[in-house]
Amino acid sequence: MPAGVVAEPAVVRPELSAEFAKRLTALVLFRTIATTLILILAGVQLDRRATAFSPREIGWFAVVVVDYLLTLVSALLLRRRLAPAWLAWAQVLGSVAFATSIVLLTDGRDSPFWFTYLLAIIGGAVVLGMRGALGAAVAAGVSSLGVTVLGRLSNQADRPVLETVTQVFAQLLVAGLSGYLAEQLIRARGRLVESEGEVARINDLRDRIVSAIPSGLAVVDRGTGQVHFVNPAGRAILGLAQEGPVPELAQVLPGLLKVPVGRRWELMVETRRGEQILGVSTSPLATDGMLIVFQDLTDVRRREDEMARLDQLAELGRVSATLAHEVRNPLASMRGSAQMLLGDAPAGSPQERLARIIVREADRLAYLVDHYLELAKPKPPDRTLVRLDRLVGETVEVLRADPVARGVSIEEALEPREEQLDGAQIRQVLINLLRNAFRAAGAKGRVRVTVPAAPAPVLFSVWDSAGAISPEDLPHVFEPFYSRAPDGTGLGLSTAQSIAWAHGARLTVTSSPSEGTTFTFVTQPGAAAAGSLGAEGRHG
Repeated sequence: MPAGVVAEPAVVRPELSAEFAKRLTALVLFRTIATTLILILAGVQLDRRATAFSPREIGWFAVVVVDYLLTLVSALLLRRRLAPAWLAWAQVLGSVAFATSIVLLTDGRDSPFWFTYLLAIIGGAVVLGMRGALGAAVAAGVSSLGVTVLGRLSNQADRPVLETVTQVFAQLLVAGLSGYLAEQLIRARGRLVESEGEVARINDLRDRIVSAIPSGLAVVDRGTGQVHFVNPAGRAILGLAQEGPVPELAQVLPGLLKVPVGRRWELMVETRRGEQILGVSTSPLATDGMLIVFQDLTDVRRREDEMARLDQLAELGRVSATLAHEVRNPLASMRGSAQMLLGDAPAGSPQERLARIIVREADRLAYLVDHYLELAKPKPPDRTLVRLDRLVGETVEVLRADPVARGVSIEEALEPREEQLDGAQIRQVLINLLRNAFRAAGAKGRVRVTVPAAPAPVLFSVWDSAGAISPEDLPHVFEPFYSRAPDGTGLGLSTAQSIAWAHGARLTVTSSPSEGTTFTFVTQPGAAAAGSLGAEGRHG
C-alpha cells in the first residue's frame, strides 16, 4: 500500500456479525419454547379425538421431529460461534414447515394454529429483516394455499378461497410491517452500537489525555470539600497513592476554598514529599463542583532564587576580583618588607617575632586571595576520557591515611564508568566532599562513596551517617566564606560547586539525622547557565 494511504475498514456482513448471532440465538430459543408449548396444546386436541393416528398424521409428526433436530443442530453451531446465513434461512423455513405440520395435524381448515405462520414471519423479520419477513411470507402463503388444496383433494370440508386469500394477504401485511420495524430496529441498534463505540473511544481518549497531562487536575465539591477525582500527575505532586480514596480538600490543599474561583495564586502545602510550592488555578463546573489545576513550582522557585543569588554574587565577584588583584601587589610588598625586617632583626627579639607574624599572615591572605580568584574566575575544565570509578577509588585510598579519616568506616560501591571530565578538578571536588564527610561522621561513623553505572545522570555521591546539617544551614553552605567549622574558610564547597557547574552538572545535598547526609554530583541540562551556586549545600 502506498505511504500515506489509510486503508478503509473491512465491511462486516450483517448476517455474520455478533449481533446477528444474538438474534439467531434468540430465535432458536423462542422456537424451542413455542414449539414445545404448541405441541402440548396440539397433543391435547388430538387426544380428545380418541382415535389412532393415521399414517399422514405420523408423517406430519416426523416433520416436527425434524424441526426439533434442526433446532438442536442450530444450537450446536451457535455454541461454536458459527452463525452462517443459511442457518437463519433454515430456521425461518423450518418455522413455516412446522406451522404447516401443526395446522394439518389439527383439522386443517378449522385448526386454531394458523397464527403460527405469523410467528414464522415475525421470526424471519427479527433475524433477517425485510427479506426474511418477505421470504417467510411467501413460504407461508404457498403453504396456506397448499393446505387448502390438500383439504379439497382429501374430501375434507372446503376452506373458502376468500378466507385463504385473506389469510395470505394478512401474512403479507404482517411481513411488511414486521420487516419494516425489524429494519428500523436493526439500524437503530447499529447506530447505538456505533454511538457507544464512539463514546467509549472519546472516554478512552479523555482518560489518556487526563493521565498524560503533567499538571495536577482535581474535581471537588465546593460545598463539602469532598475530592471526587485527582489525575495521576496530581496524586504524584501531592504525594498520594495512585489508587485508593483521596483525603478532603482541606487536608491536601488547605485554604483553597477561601480563595475566589477563577483566580490563580501560589500555595505552600506540606505533602509526603515535604514542603512544596504549588501554582493553583480554579474554574467553576456546571454543578456545585470546582476544577482545580495545579503545578509543582518548588524547583522553579528554587532556581529563581539561585539565579537571583547568582546575579548578586556575580556582581560581587567582579568587584571582588578587581579588589583582589589590587590587594595582591601591596600584599607582596608588605611580605617582602617583613622578610627584610626579619633578616635584620636579632634572633629572639620582639622585632623578629612580629616580623614572622606579618609574613605568616601575609601568606594566609595570599592563599585566601588566590582561592577567591579561582572561585570568581574558575578555570575551564580540560576534559579527557576518565575512568571515574578508578579516579574515585584512588582518591579514597589516598584519604584513608588522612588523620580526619581515623576510625571512620569507609564503604565503596563503584561501577565501571567512563566520562569526559577534568580529572584534576573532579579529584578536588572529591577531596572537599570526603574530608567534610570524615569530619561530620567522626570516629565510628560511616562514609559511603558511590559511582552508579552509566547512563545514570548521577556521576557520584558521598554519604555520611551523621546527617548533621540543619535545615537552616542548607540554603547557605555553598555560599563563599560560609562555614560552620571553626577553622574553615568557607571556600571548599563554593569552589566544588563552581567546578560542577563548569562541567554542566550540579552539587545537591540532602541531610537528616535519620537518613544521613548525601552529596550528589549530578549532570543536568542548563546547569552551567543557571549559575555556580546552589540553593542547597553543606558546611565547608
